[in-house]
Amino acid sequence: MRRCEGGSYMRGLIGHFKLVRLVVWIGLTLSSGLSYGFVELPLKRLDSQTYSSLQALHRSAMTLSFFTPECSWCKKQHRVLKELSIVCRGINPVMVGINGNDSGYKRALRRMSNEFPAIIAPKPLQAGLENNHVPRIIVVGADWQVVANLVGYVDKASLMVTFQQEGICA
Repeated sequence: MRRCEGGSYMRGLIGHFKLVRLVVWIGLTLSSGLSYGFVELPLKRLDSQTYSSLQALHRSAMTLSFFTPECSWCKKQHRVLKELSIVCRGINPVMVGINGNDSGYKRALRRMSNEFPAIIAPKPLQAGLENNHVPRIIVVGADWQVVANLVGYVDKASLMVTFQQEGICA
């Protein structure tokens, strides 16, 4: 590793530790749909004003797309997911609101013309993230394992390659 000025080397190590903690946390809490863990926790749905669990939203795979109300790159990322969901039904996008409020999330989802399920990120999931940067995509495989954690805008071709490498899309 390269040593940087101003303690950024230590911040980098802390960032890596948080990423590992997130992957382990998601792996442990999502690994079994049979336990009373995070998978079955009722989460507030932004699209229908009901409650649902991740287990109810999960199919063969799940793509969690994190967004904030005022993020223009999140809107662009949503557009890419919308296009990919047409050609690749297995990606199962779920929009996850973070760092906002109900009215802001709903306004952002309306602007995106969202048709995907949408939830508010639960506090334990937010705490497990290395940072709250958006857009962020976390791809969860059929076995509830995190197969990709992508921070920042990812173009259509790169995202398709990720899905293909993980066997989510042909």
